Amino acid sequence: MQKRVLALLLTVVMVFTLAGCKGKNDTGISTEPTATPTESTEEPAATEAPATPTEPTGQLIIGSTTDLSGEFIPFFQNGAADNDIYQMTNGYSTVAVTSAGEFIVDTTVVKDKKVTDNEDGSKTYTWTINSGLVWNDGTPITAKDYVANLLLWSSKLVSDMGANNTIVGMYFKGFADYSTGKTKEFSGVNLISDDTFAVTIDAANLPYYYELGLVSVQPTKLSFYTDDQVTITDDGKGAYLSDNFTLENYEAKINAARTTIPAITCGPYNAVSFNESSKEAVIEVNPSYAGDEEGLKPLIKTIIYKKVTTETALDELKTGSVDLLNGMASGDEINAGLDLVDKGGFAYTAYDRNGYGKLQFVCDFGPTQFVEVRQAVAQLLDRNDFAKAFTGGFGSVVNGPYGPAMWMYQDTKDVIDEKLNAYAYSLDNAVKVLEEGGWVYDKDGKDYTSGVRYKKLDDGTYMPLILEWASSEQNAVSDLLVVKLQNNPDVAAAGIQINQTVMTFTELLSYLYRDGSTDKKYSVPTYNMFNLGTGFTPIYDMAATYTSDPERIKAGDNTNFITDEELSKLAKDMVLVDPSDKTTFESKFVSFIERWNYLLPDLPLYSNTYHDFYNAKLKNYNPNGIWDMSYALMKAYVEE
Repeated sequence: MQKRVLALLLTVVMVFTLAGCKGKNDTGISTEPTATPTESTEEPAATEAPATPTEPTGQLIIGSTTDLSGEFIPFFQNGAADNDIYQMTNGYSTVAVTSAGEFIVDTTVVKDKKVTDNEDGSKTYTWTINSGLVWNDGTPITAKDYVANLLLWSSKLVSDMGANNTIVGMYFKGFADYSTGKTKEFSGVNLISDDTFAVTIDAANLPYYYELGLVSVQPTKLSFYTDDQVTITDDGKGAYLSDNFTLENYEAKINAARTTIPAITCGPYNAVSFNESSKEAVIEVNPSYAGDEEGLKPLIKTIIYKKVTTETALDELKTGSVDLLNGMASGDEINAGLDLVDKGGFAYTAYDRNGYGKLQFVCDFGPTQFVEVRQAVAQLLDRNDFAKAFTGGFGSVVNGPYGPAMWMYQDTKDVIDEKLNAYAYSLDNAVKVLEEGGWVYDKDGKDYTSGVRYKKLDDGTYMPLILEWASSEQNAVSDLLVVKLQNNPDVAAAGIQINQTVMTFTELLSYLYRDGSTDKKYSVPTYNMFNLGTGFTPIYDMAATYTSDPERIKAGDNTNFITDEELSKLAKDMVLVDPSDKTTFESKFVSFIERWNYLLPDLPLYSNTYHDFYNAKLKNYNPNGIWDMSYALMKAYVEE
């Protein structure tokens, strides 16, 4: 069984966070500015501020309550903190995203772009890259490195190793045949010369609302994951890897490279070290980095990613043990942070979240495979009360897979609010929906009167309404769920029993993805629900997230394991819209949200106004719901 996820910059999907323990802020979904950009409070400067440095200087320590795993690539399992490191150590994509969520060609990378409409309805983007781009080991970056990214991470080999091979090329022509090993050539990927390559969007995936974002490709140093013996060739039918690229030859090498530091990368920073026991990572400016889409280079020389706990995070900021806490979510944290700002020497930035905290249900086994159970749980948790208690007023309840920062939600809010079921708290309605779902028996098959409810299955056996819940350790949301859901007397009165198992966030993700690569126990469906957070990339494409294709579910795309054909079709239809047709996209967005709201693969708990608190020495730091910390730090500097 395969698994994982993780959001690659301009690709589909979501990033999972350790909600409630801070986690990370989200990248956005928007192609328009968020409603709440930034708000900053800083002590007035007593003297004229020094000029922005022209060379990288100083150090910034980021405090994170989300564990780093040490695997800083997104194709195998990792979490939001790992993804921060990935974003800051990788680069040179052909397309960049601005702080307003606009997709633009990165002219630092791209010398020329040609777009061709083909007779079969497909569309080809031919990219010619600039000369002079180099890896952090000094070797030149060529078109072959961009092709390598698509061939390696879309290959059947990495899929067989447990990677999600749908992240970088699944909408390109020939992906299905290449990714399953049916063909050695990836027909939608062409190597044309040392500085030119092409990708072809399959006609079935056109029009595509985020077309420019879809054709964003970044390079991969193939020899770092294999060796110099693996070559790339294109005979005109599509690029392909040499025959020696086999599992037997390279599984161990690829697995080793996943956590090797230093890695051969080309982003603004180089990973310098990772301490497994302390969960601390150090990255330093990559002197070979040519700059972002504006030609700008990072100005903070060293960034340390340090593990902190929720209980001590603000004290560590106060005492200088850390310099930045991002994505603070709970009311207690935010109020304490604001008090610290009032005392001077610290600042903050607040912005709407492009995601939400949630209970994620598993929909292919146990009681949560039945929609009536998911809806009953929704009606046994007073989410308005929960959101108020957790966020302290710095957040609100959402009823679908969106966040307040999302432009299409802002545009359609009135329609959505009218159409969606808010699942108001009601024991009577919870019992009613369970009875309608057949949960009307006791353990002996007699009419239910008290205790745990049972449902008679098609094979004649009876299933108890016992929910196994996996929660991460040191998580304020988990603690609140114990009080307001697990121990809620109405839950027992409804005939539901909830068992909590506390584990590390990394272990939680292993169960979530059914990742048996490190331990076979994770591949066995065990837990019915998980609490964590979700954020979205700038491309709001949920087709993979809710795919009903068994092979893609097996590959790790659909971690709810929900197979609803209508939801899958609505998710796919939503993005098959001309990029200029905003009205149609919004209409399809509403239809998708409405179906999702009925099925409830997740139960959204809250969406926050995130607060990043930091030492006032950090300047020009302007994250928002679209542009998270890892991007905002690229334009920030420290004033020592």
